Amino acid sequence: MLKKSLAVFLAVFTAFCCLLPAAALAETGRISLKLNSDIAGCTEKDVDRLIGIGSDNVVLLKRTNSPVSISDYAGTMQLGEVKAGRTYYIDYDLEAADGYVLPEKLSDLDVEIECGKGVTVISAKLVSAQIRNDDGEFEEYRGVHIYARVLVDGNALQRIIGFFIDVILKIKAWSLY
Repeated sequence: MLKKSLAVFLAVFTAFCCLLPAAALAETGRISLKLNSDIAGCTEKDVDRLIGIGSDNVVLLKRTNSPVSISDYAGTMQLGEVKAGRTYYIDYDLEAADGYVLPEKLSDLDVEIECGKGVTVISAKLVSAQIRNDDGEFEEYRGVHIYARVLVDGNALQRIIGFFIDVILKIKAWSLY
């Protein structure tokens, strides 16, 4: 009787020890995002209008002033409002939410990005970096970086004017040196 009790106890203890680490692992999951194109008048501070997060496993990067950066067609940082009919390049930075981890490799099955009518995703990848805290210390950051081309919604006249302004900007920025 004692041998049977000891065998049952050891079996339950072994199963408990094997399952405990698996239960403590943080969850991964499919990342669901929506990148908007009706953003005329927005700045990088209007993050909620620029991107929508449809899953609980990621949040916008909290460790920087803005998790979004906008540059115009020529690559110059856009500090003011985006204008209808113009083309911009937008960087979005996300990190894992509390209790979740990002996958080791990012595949098409891991990320679902719904795009507005003028949005083209150029890249979506995992990044690792060191970010300086407010106290001057560096901490490791691992997150998702999305780079997209956004043609801001506008009427036909705004799109035509925006196209020519973008081409002029590109010509001005071009240099032989």
